[in-house]
Amino acid sequence: MASDSPSESLKLVESKFSADEVRAYKANFEAYKPGIQKHEVAEYYTKWAESGGYDTQITPNNYSGPEKTAEYMATHYTDEEKATIRILDVAAGTGKLGVQLHKQGFRNMDALDPAEGMLAKAKEKRVYTNFIQDFIGLERPVPVENGAYDLLTACGGFGEGHIPPSALHEMIRVVRPGGLISISLREEYLEYVEEYKGVLTPLMKKLEKEGKWRFISKEPIENFSFCLPGVMFLYEVL
Repeated sequence: MASDSPSESLKLVESKFSADEVRAYKANFEAYKPGIQKHEVAEYYTKWAESGGYDTQITPNNYSGPEKTAEYMATHYTDEEKATIRILDVAAGTGKLGVQLHKQGFRNMDALDPAEGMLAKAKEKRVYTNFIQDFIGLERPVPVENGAYDLLTACGGFGEGHIPPSALHEMIRVVRPGGLISISLREEYLEYVEEYKGVLTPLMKKLEKEGKWRFISKEPIENFSFCLPGVMFLYEVL
């Protein structure tokens, strides 16, 4: 079950992980701490990535979200489709999801992330075609044409100070009708992130009622991040 607060999550992590993993959790928490502003998030991630700490501390052992998301998305496409569909990886970070999608056979991917340092590391993975340094969901649109993508993924990009609920509108805009949007996040964020509590999932349902997208599935992800459960929403753009 999801915890009710960051302090409870820390206690759970401390009870299950080594000292090194607890330090990794605390480093990760610094990017999600209550009250953090978006420019601070980007600056923190850039420094963390440039130091080498992000890829060293955030590993498949404590963050299975990218692997589980890629595996699930692979079940929705044929091998031929994987090689050709155009994907926008939102909050791509250093390319952890991109690497997993590539392992599943996806080949046409672009990365969007506001942190310059994270994108620099993502380029080293050699799985993306284009790189867009930008936030999503702010007043200005991202520099992407309407309906440009067949699939949009956002794994680990939702959290305190990260992607706002308003980004759902922009995500729908850049995906073609019939395309898919996959959103994976730590489940507890739906309960205690003030920006999301009573807002994010109701907005998802509102957009469905308005005929903007169609609900496909809501999949639980065990041990999504630091033994804490996650959830993956999948929608089809209409």
